[in-house]
Amino acid sequence: MTIRTTIGMLAVVAAGVGLTGGPVSAQDLKVALAAEPTSMDPHYQNLTINNSMATQVYDALVLQDVNQKLVPGLAQSWKPVNDTTWEFKLRSGVTFHNGAAFTAEDVVATMQRAANVPNSPSSFATFIKGKSFEIVDDLTLRISTEKPYPFTPNDMSRVAIIDSAFVNATTEDFNTGAASFGTGP
Repeated sequence: MTIRTTIGMLAVVAAGVGLTGGPVSAQDLKVALAAEPTSMDPHYQNLTINNSMATQVYDALVLQDVNQKLVPGLAQSWKPVNDTTWEFKLRSGVTFHNGAAFTAEDVVATMQRAANVPNSPSSFATFIKGKSFEIVDDLTLRISTEKPYPFTPNDMSRVAIIDSAFVNATTEDFNTGAASFGTGP
C-alpha cells in the first residue's frame, strides 16, 4: 500500500468520525475488540485478547511499560538474593475490588491455581514451572528456581494475581463475574 493510499484512507475515516449515530444511553457500553475473549478467567488461556481483558481487572507483580521495561506492579521492588532466589517486596495498602487486603498469600495461591486450571488450552504453567514460592511475611515473597534464572521478574509480569479466597473458583465462576475481583484499574 502506498503512503498516498494510506493517507487517503485515514482522511476518509477521520471525516466519518463526526457522522456517528445519536448519543449512547448511560446503560450502554460498547467496546471494540480485535477478537472475542475465550474466557474472563485470567488463567484459563494465555491468549493476547484474554490477557488484554485481564489487565482491565487484574494486576501482576511486575508490569511492562511501553518499551517493555519491567516496572513495579503489585511488587514495589525485587532483587536477587542469590543465584537462584529472588525477593519481591509487595506494595502495602492494596485491596482487591471486594475489599480484601492483598498479601503474599494471594501470590502463592495464584501461582498454584494458574499452573493447574482444568482444560486450559494454553496454560500459564510455563511462567511458574520450576519455581517455588516462600512467604517471608505478608508483604515479602521469595521465589526460588533450581538453577540460576534471570527471567523470573519477567515471568511474574505475565500472571494476573487473584484474591486467594477464589483459588478454587472455576473458569465459569470467573466468566460470570462471581470470582472476578482483582486489584487492577
